[in-house]
Amino acid sequence: GGCGDMGFIFPALHPGFDAMFAAAKLIETLTLQERTLGEIRTDGLPDICHQTCLIRCPWTLRGALMRYLVETHPPETIETIDGVKIYDHAHNGWVAVLPEAGEPTVRLIADSRNREWVRHKLQEYRHLVQVFLESERYGDELNGNLDEDDDKP
Repeated sequence: GGCGDMGFIFPALHPGFDAMFAAAKLIETLTLQERTLGEIRTDGLPDICHQTCLIRCPWTLRGALMRYLVETHPPETIETIDGVKIYDHAHNGWVAVLPEAGEPTVRLIADSRNREWVRHKLQEYRHLVQVFLESERYGDELNGNLDEDDDKP
């Protein structure tokens, strides 16, 4: 078994992550296939571009930002697990806006096979989030609802 953080478990050996055994199994598999890692990388893996950035987002606006993203995108293009993930099926890519657990920030992640699409979408969503935050913050100032300690839990 494996996880997204590159940890591998071999339950027949023991129920914990084992990097040394995973390396040995990788070497064994490469030897049996008579291939190198370079060959597998160039022949068998698709090119993926993945970029991320952090944006400061006051604790009080995180829920409003997530709701705004859900309401402004078609339901068939979004997933709402741990944040909001917006799919672009035409470009085989996605953008995720994920609130950070311990900081007043949101993480933007863009992923696709097209590097230019990823760069453009990350820039587009960074601008979208910043405009939303500025408009919400400005609205709070007009209504007198802005707390001085907006960035504290």
